[in-house]
Amino acid sequence: MLDSVKSLVLNYSYEPLQFCSAKRAIIMVLTGRAEFLESDGFVVRSPSTTFRLPAVIRVLKMVKRAHRKGVSFSKKNILRRDNFTCQYCGVSNHSLTVDHIVPRSRGGKTSWTNVVVACKPCNLKKGSQTPSETGMKLIRKPAKPEYQWPLFLIPTSHKSHLEIWQKYLPKVAFAKLSLN
Repeated sequence: MLDSVKSLVLNYSYEPLQFCSAKRAIIMVLTGRAEFLESDGFVVRSPSTTFRLPAVIRVLKMVKRAHRKGVSFSKKNILRRDNFTCQYCGVSNHSLTVDHIVPRSRGGKTSWTNVVVACKPCNLKKGSQTPSETGMKLIRKPAKPEYQWPLFLIPTSHKSHLEIWQKYLPKVAFAKLSLN
């Protein structure tokens, strides 16, 4: 149970760093590496002690983070850019891959403007041809994103945890969540 419940970890400056399991959060507080900030009333009991389950903790030493310029090229970021949707047929399911518009076998580069998300059937249909050769059209022309996504996705959690986390996370991080 403690591994499935998540806690928000804040930097020393109260900047959100990541989410960790409640078990990890309790260990960090007990070992003196973090301080307990907020709880929603859930408790964990041992034979001799009761702990409030932390919803938010803050590390006691500043964690330096590298601030990158722009969005790094990766499969994960290609999926995010294309909203986890096949750019040929519009399907959004779990069998998604990435596809080179101009195939690598024909000199196509692995870049923001030549790679899109494709479902497996579309990727197999296209094969080592260009979309125009197979009669397929792109839903949207690929481009390098000019914005940074939230550093992390908010995990599913109890409504009370989500309400507490709203104080510490940017509003854009909650855009897709419904708290009603």
